Amino acid sequence: MGVLRLGGAVFAVSLLANGQAFAAPLEQVVVTAARMPTPVGQEAFSVVSLDSAALAASDRLDAALEQVPGVSLFRRTSSISANPTTQGISLRSIGPSGAGRALVLLDGVPMNDPFGGWVIWTGLPAEDIASADIVRGAGTGPYGAGALTGTIALSERDTTDGMAVADLSAGSLGTVRGAAAGGTKVGPVSLFASVSGEHSDGWIPVLGSQRGAADRPLWFNGGSASLRAEAPLGHD
Repeated sequence: MGVLRLGGAVFAVSLLANGQAFAAPLEQVVVTAARMPTPVGQEAFSVVSLDSAALAASDRLDAALEQVPGVSLFRRTSSISANPTTQGISLRSIGPSGAGRALVLLDGVPMNDPFGGWVIWTGLPAEDIASADIVRGAGTGPYGAGALTGTIALSERDTTDGMAVADLSAGSLGTVRGAAAGGTKVGPVSLFASVSGEHSDGWIPVLGSQRGAADRPLWFNGGSASLRAEAPLGHD
């Protein structure tokens, strides 16, 4: 009697007297590793973790991140009214700029604009994010030069069977927002998708007596959609 391992499956192999063999499949154990390994030296930084419940404090991811001390948006303006080129974020109470001085990752992929360093927060709806690790401290070692004041490591939701979360809201100034995220499994392929859309007629940020012809409402239109497909490679 012996044990044979092929492609993650374990078989017990018995040799017969005539030299033939048969394989009896045993219980299969699946071990899922983290999407990205923990960088060397991470213990030297201050790390604050936010789960999906904490991120649900706001329907805007950038605003939800501000509950962590030291997280600053440029001019303290959220992405509901800020121009995308001024949506930078910084950590450790260092004055933020439009370009931003923190690296934002989604499952290890940089979300910062390669030219200016800002982040399009509308493309990262809170319904699509499962958790966030805020690493405060210059991380030129494990994270690269883009993490001048720290790193915000976002993790997408795991694949679920059915609707994971949905949101529909409306307010004044013609504001309406809808978002949903969920998944399903089609044969060996696991699918996860999210979609969001938002509109606001906006407001004029100048007092009535001081308004001129150039002062127009800060209207807003935004939306995003994503699809992730996962399937095992090879055969057991």
